[in-house]
Amino acid sequence: MKYDAVIFDFDGVIVDSGFDGFQWALEERQRLIEENDWDIDLQKIDPGVFQPHDVELARVLEEAGVTWDQLKEMEKAVAERKVEMFTTGEIQMFNDAEKIIGELECPKAVVSNAYNDYLAGMLEGLGIKHHMDFWVAPRIQDIRNYRQRMKPEPEMIEEALEKLKTRNAVMIGDQIQDVLAARKAGIDSIYIDRNGDVEPKADHSVESLEEALDIIG
Repeated sequence: MKYDAVIFDFDGVIVDSGFDGFQWALEERQRLIEENDWDIDLQKIDPGVFQPHDVELARVLEEAGVTWDQLKEMEKAVAERKVEMFTTGEIQMFNDAEKIIGELECPKAVVSNAYNDYLAGMLEGLGIKHHMDFWVAPRIQDIRNYRQRMKPEPEMIEEALEKLKTRNAVMIGDQIQDVLAARKAGIDSIYIDRNGDVEPKADHSVESLEEALDIIG
């Protein structure tokens, strides 16, 4: 094999949680805002809060009048809604994911910007947890520091490489953040877009995990 290990992103690579552009997540946050009668305008903090961004997170929240506890409650609600949608079949695993993960004989890990509190349960529910040697994601309890752990920061990939005991790994992701995090960690990246888009900063671009398997060797 060309690589000794494979690191997968979760959303957009293994599960199709972005089937509607993550509108469901915004709706869940808005539901919680209205339910608690919070004076929060999501447009003022998205994507400054919910996507990796160069702006300091504390400043975004302060300017928008959002407390850390409110942010934590919103993210907890989104994580729980994701698990619910998986249970009802609204969120499904991509058709090629289980097959490819099962066929890969090298060590495997999942590094996700989703929340660790629910990731292990979803891997278990998908029936692929036993295929993974390691998984890591930010914790909701540490939400004050989660921006420092989110990709494109390389911290979680570095943890995975240490657990997998190799530097010769490849990251498979569907976002530029995955590609940049891999580059910062000093490993190759495979960008997957099932509509055929190419990411020039990635080492490889594919339309399916079957194509990625050919690259991995």
